[in-house]
Amino acid sequence: MKRISSLIAKLLMSILIGSGTLAINLQAQSDLAMTASIPFPFTVGTHVMAPGTYEFSLASSQFLVSVLNVKTGHQEMFPVRPVQQLAVEQRGGLRFRNSEARSVLSEIHFPGTDRFSEVGQRHSTGSVKTKSSPAAETMSVAQR
Repeated sequence: MKRISSLIAKLLMSILIGSGTLAINLQAQSDLAMTASIPFPFTVGTHVMAPGTYEFSLASSQFLVSVLNVKTGHQEMFPVRPVQQLAVEQRGGLRFRNSEARSVLSEIHFPGTDRFSEVGQRHSTGSVKTKSSPAAETMSVAQR
């Protein structure tokens, strides 16, 4: 009788450990991340980023995105706003907006999801001059 209860206890312990490991793996797979090579300087928020290979990953709060320079290891966090889209993004990609002769990161489309992250733009607190601008141009970069 003791042998049977010992086997049952071992079996239950194995199931608990196995399900805990599975839960950790499922959580890691649900994190959204993608890597892209960007051949031009670009702006995120108020930061100018050099051309290079970057890893973009969405924090668990879904309101912050991490931008990691793969070569240097330098990482920055930026505010984003999740936006629902009609279709699931299969490949993922980045969208840039041209603003005053600069490429500004405006959207991050993570693969395998029906949401994208709109990058928040910080504005300076100084005086602002307004002028009419040409039609907005956008550029997309696909995931590597």
